[in-house]
Amino acid sequence: MKSIFSIFIFLIFSLCLKSQSGKTLIKGTVRNQATNEVLQNVAVQTAGGSSGLLTNKDGYFEITVEKTALIKLHFSHLSFIPFVKEIRPSQKDTIFISVQLNEKPNLLNTVNVYAQNKPETLVGKPDYSVFDFDFYEDKLILLTAERSLNKAQIRFADYNGKIISSLPLPKSAGTASSFFHDYEGYTDLICSDTIFRLDIMNQEFLLMSINRSDFNKSIQPVADTAHASYYFSNQWDKFPLFNYYFIHRNDTAGHLLSTVSNSDLLKIYNMEYYYLPSGAQLQARRLAAEYKTDKRIIAALMSGFTQSMFYEPLYAPLFILRDTTCIFNHYTDQIYHFNSQNKIIDSVKIDYHHPKNWREWKKQLYVDEFENKVYAFFSKSGHHYLKQINYQTGKEIKTYKLKYPGAQKIKIKDGYVYYIYRPFESTQEKFLYRERIE
Repeated sequence: MKSIFSIFIFLIFSLCLKSQSGKTLIKGTVRNQATNEVLQNVAVQTAGGSSGLLTNKDGYFEITVEKTALIKLHFSHLSFIPFVKEIRPSQKDTIFISVQLNEKPNLLNTVNVYAQNKPETLVGKPDYSVFDFDFYEDKLILLTAERSLNKAQIRFADYNGKIISSLPLPKSAGTASSFFHDYEGYTDLICSDTIFRLDIMNQEFLLMSINRSDFNKSIQPVADTAHASYYFSNQWDKFPLFNYYFIHRNDTAGHLLSTVSNSDLLKIYNMEYYYLPSGAQLQARRLAAEYKTDKRIIAALMSGFTQSMFYEPLYAPLFILRDTTCIFNHYTDQIYHFNSQNKIIDSVKIDYHHPKNWREWKKQLYVDEFENKVYAFFSKSGHHYLKQINYQTGKEIKTYKLKYPGAQKIKIKDGYVYYIYRPFESTQEKFLYRERIE
């Protein structure tokens, strides 16, 4: 079954990945939002920091990037708030854009001193809760509801909490669940009966329905895209082994990048067949023949092993950090580094995921995309902690404690940690906060 699944993934990608190839030249000017003056020495870089430059005295820049479904350019200057411009390339090889940056507040006039970093409330309304969120350039996409996600709305907001536009979800969508940020840079909304791809035009939402089968087979498995390649896996949460593959945009065949396996768990998993009664073993063999899979997989499902306390799905994420593809394999205790040609460079040892109390490690890594920083998530005595991990050496750099216990939907961007929180036993709705990681 796993091999058939992998072949099907290859076929899907060979049919759909040919649409984007080549290079795109992006030209533009950066100005001050308040004065309209051109800005010199603004850093312009692509996602992952693989290429970058500074604007000239006229605020002008030119940068050549890979033509992908979504291009992200990050603009930063010491005196201005960082800004991410999302560009969806057309058939043209050259694109002209204009960018405006907002000045940072003058913190010298009023100085507030706190014992520790004070969380900033971004969106907090008394008449609805925020259940999930995602980033869109310098704005926020929110999943909100008054009481139940059966009657949810998506809202477009700025960082001051101002709601720019909103859209109630159709009843036919079913119950809203969560956002999924896909490899093309889109925000996908998962509902019980529908999956929507969200886009913004003239600050209003555009919804496009996605076939659930297509989403599960050709969107969700893709971990990232870089170096003219797409990286995806055949991971199945009911089996303790999976492969990472890469496929070139103009290629029709996938290539094995790395295998992830919990070998100790796999041994126990495979023994489930031999613990079954003879009649159940016969049934497992028949089902395995029917579905063209291994009898031991069928047996583990029949016995309920994959639902037991002894089984847990694998967690070994892949990230593109600068020009390096990194696989954080928590079962071999290594970070594997691959170059732009998808060749192994080296591996470094990690042990952050083996704290004295194993329950503290929550099996979750977060990446600050433009700062190229990785954080591991821990919880202890009701409080949440982020440990910055050096992805080049595997060593812990520092630990940051979140102000509020029970923070949910954590995401990190531009040196801030964002999360949803409602105080315990409070009548307050769920608000969206952020803290500076210091």
